[in-house]
Amino acid sequence: MKQILMIVTLLLTLTAFAQEKKCSDFKVGEFTYSDPDYADLITIRTDSFQTDSYPKIGLKTVSKVTWLTDCKYEIEYVEVSDPKMESLIGVKFVIEIIKINDNKILCRTKSEDVIIEKEMIKTQ
Repeated sequence: MKQILMIVTLLLTLTAFAQEKKCSDFKVGEFTYSDPDYADLITIRTDSFQTDSYPKIGLKTVSKVTWLTDCKYEIEYVEVSDPKMESLIGVKFVIEIIKINDNKILCRTKSEDVIIEKEMIKTQ
């Protein structure tokens, strides 16, 4: 009986001190999107660069990442694979992580006249 009580106490202690996910847990990694319109998009982010790939249409973009706070970063497009999309180079967006749920984050993306919220799923 003592062993069972010790095990239950240990489990409760571990559960109480389990770490919640933080924005910093999502600074780097590989991500997909829950929105069916972006189901083909794969995002790979390092601390300073983000690559977005759309394999079905053969488009790839590379952005410089600048972290403004633990939960907010700016991307600036520096490379595109399609010459028709070269107008994106130099365009900046500010993205804020506004909600964390397990391996998913809800992000709000802002540019001059656009605000978009998308859920990203960390796969690696």
